[in-house]
Amino acid sequence: MTSRQTVGEADKLVRRYLAQLDAALQGVDASRREEILAEVHEHIEEGRDGLDTDDAASVRTLLDRVGDPIAIAAEAGAPPPGTGRWDAWAPWLIIFGFIASGLGWIAGVLILWTSPTWSQRDKLIATFVPLAGLVALFFGLVAALHFFGLVAALHAAASCPGPAACTTKGVTLPLGVAILLIVVGLAAHLLPPIHLVRTRRQRISTFV
Repeated sequence: MTSRQTVGEADKLVRRYLAQLDAALQGVDASRREEILAEVHEHIEEGRDGLDTDDAASVRTLLDRVGDPIAIAAEAGAPPPGTGRWDAWAPWLIIFGFIASGLGWIAGVLILWTSPTWSQRDKLIATFVPLAGLVALFFGLVAALHFFGLVAALHAAASCPGPAACTTKGVTLPLGVAILLIVVGLAAHLLPPIHLVRTRRQRISTFV
């Protein structure tokens, strides 16, 4: 193995170690997490100053001396990985939970906010953006139905004694605007939960 390849392997070991520590610290306050990561990174770099940079085995030994990322995170108050198995349900309940009178969505949000898997930013986005997406989707569908006259026909059939007995008034949006609302609404409703799924998988794979 060439010197360049060995150095690359050593750097990869350090990056992987810091990624594992960052994932393990997800349940810790963001400012405290950044502080711990900076301290550990500085400690590793100081340890590498006295090592042969071409020796990946020495770097591996150094990381062993620094400590297990999960143990460091536990000392900082982070819950151990695997305690949030229920959090796998959160993204799907946020997507489909509104069907069950909104109870499923409420359950998904509760699981989301009690899980250490995701950051505060991810939780805020996954809580409010899908709701806004549902609103946009609803108005887009209503506007599309209005455009094709289906809403007017249903209203007339339900409330008018005869086909010419009353007229329906309302504002009809252009079909293009209705389609745009539908597309944006679907994207806003689906993309944040999908991001939650990907983030959870990445965190789990970090420890594999």
